[in-house]
Amino acid sequence: MSRKYIGVFDSGLGGLTTVRSLIEKLPQENVVFLGDTKNVPYGSKNREEILSLACNNIAFLRQYDLKAIVIACNTVDSNVGDKLRRESDIRLLGVLDPAAKKAAEITVNGRIGVLATEMTVRSETYKNRIHIYNSKAEVFQAACPLLVPMIESGDFINKKEATKKALLDYLKPLIAEDIDTLVLGCTHYDVLIDMCKKEYPDLKIVSSSRLVIDDLLEYLKDDLNDQKEVKRLYYVSSDPDKFIDQARLIIPNINVIKTGESD
Repeated sequence: MSRKYIGVFDSGLGGLTTVRSLIEKLPQENVVFLGDTKNVPYGSKNREEILSLACNNIAFLRQYDLKAIVIACNTVDSNVGDKLRRESDIRLLGVLDPAAKKAAEITVNGRIGVLATEMTVRSETYKNRIHIYNSKAEVFQAACPLLVPMIESGDFINKKEATKKALLDYLKPLIAEDIDTLVLGCTHYDVLIDMCKKEYPDLKIVSSSRLVIDDLLEYLKDDLNDQKEVKRLYYVSSDPDKFIDQARLIIPNINVIKTGESD
């Protein structure tokens, strides 16, 4: 039995939705999370910047004894995930492929929408991965540059109507394409899933933040922790006090440490 950590990283708050799913399905596992709040959002950065930030995040997490790392960021996974996996000696699991596979499987009319960051949309990775699993599917994408900043700032709670308007403005062109399945192609967007369901109750919604945990469970099936007391460490690269209020809406009683400070 292994008592190593599972590492998880994202540009910020969105990765906690993946950690929440991890805790629900693998409550005995040690977790170390890094939210790179100093550099959020990633979706408007170029590929070289994204690669550099991802490498820095992985290097930070590798201070701990890890058995796997979850890339809980679609922007990273879609743009540099394959490169990171090729060059890593530790298992890196991404959020994008499980979401693409699920959407390809559950669509009935073969018309799938994807809400994502600018760089995720530009990479065309969702479209390409969906076509691997369903070659006949039509994929319609919308870049949503306003959503991550609104979620990081807490507007999804404090300014719900403004957040809803932004979400619907991005979503309406996809609905006009008669999609029956929607991929929330950024882990931040998981906090908006109820808003989507309320507006479009018949829409099949796939959250990219959750499905990766099934892949993680399959990978770790012979290497699960057995201890009764677990360790969960949460780091951010800046402004832990600003981060904490929104973070506790996702994981109650969370305590956040700034990188460079003692844990």
